[in-house]
Amino acid sequence: MGKMIDEEECKVCEEFDQDWIFTYGDMVTLLLCFFILLFSMCKLDIEKYRDVAQSFKPTPAGSPFLLEGNDAIVQNIQEEIENSELADDTAMNVDDRGVVVSFNARALFDEGSSELREDAKQELEKFSKILYFLPNKLLVEGHTDNTPPPNGLTTWMLSGLRASEVARYLIDEGVAPNKISIKGYGSHRPQFQNNIPEQRVLNNRVEVIVIPAEE
Repeated sequence: MGKMIDEEECKVCEEFDQDWIFTYGDMVTLLLCFFILLFSMCKLDIEKYRDVAQSFKPTPAGSPFLLEGNDAIVQNIQEEIENSELADDTAMNVDDRGVVVSFNARALFDEGSSELREDAKQELEKFSKILYFLPNKLLVEGHTDNTPPPNGLTTWMLSGLRASEVARYLIDEGVAPNKISIKGYGSHRPQFQNNIPEQRVLNNRVEVIVIPAEE
């Protein structure tokens, strides 16, 4: 009788010992679902970043910049600058503000003046035709050196007047007014130290910034 009980107990024990398989199977299934979920989330992120990357355009400086699919715009701006009379006094680069086209003030204005020269208007007219087709917002910034301007103006006033004059001309040439805003920084954001005349000349500039499009 004792032997029969031992055999029955062993069978019960074996059956009991095998119950862990069900728990293990449930755990593996849950882990599988968990990792599938993680993988699907990672895949979505990769696809999202791929879509974003495809909407970026390499600029002359080698940095990506979002322009809502207008792949040729940056290249067109660069070519327009290179073919213009202002090429020697114009620079183009990319920073955290966007695509920056920087016009040396001497190419647009007489010294101490905020009135656009006629030859500068002709070149800005060509430039405006590219900006006209852009969906992006535009920011026109004025900058000066630390030399007090004539006629009682401050550097703030002169930089603001010059930015306003460029913005007004672009609007007159068809660029939508609601796309443009202006800022005047005076001499407070120089690119170079104002120690020598050559550097002061470079600090006098008007920058037209193509702002990255919002997603």
